[in-house]
Amino acid sequence: MTDRVLVAYTSKVAATDEIAQIIGTELAGCGLRVTVLPVTAAETLLGFGAVILGDAAARDAHRFVRRHKASLKRTPLWLYHRGIPPVPNDVLRMARKLSAGGPISFGGAAPDWDRAQAWARYLADRLTVLHRGFVSN
Repeated sequence: MTDRVLVAYTSKVAATDEIAQIIGTELAGCGLRVTVLPVTAAETLLGFGAVILGDAAARDAHRFVRRHKASLKRTPLWLYHRGIPPVPNDVLRMARKLSAGGPISFGGAAPDWDRAQAWARYLADRLTVLHRGFVSN
């Protein structure tokens, strides 16, 4: 496995991409090599050892999953949702279908930045356990 992590996001409002950047910064601080991209720019998952996807409720996220379905079956995946809990049913179905971790919600108009940082540190620890070669501080 590789220590490369893709944080792919779709955002109609700034908060989802800000959450993606926070997650990416925290993962990088734990020693992982992180790429943060809009889902529309993520052409391949080749070389990534894990994928974190947000806002999983958005139409572009569903397109991303369809486009990369074969790769996502072999790649650890976590979902996040920028919105008020509970997580929408379509995101819960996506998580079950793909055996994805999460999903987790990060508030509404004012996302919980501290929670996003804590979740990213949790993911770094999980990746360390799941994949030899991942290094976490």
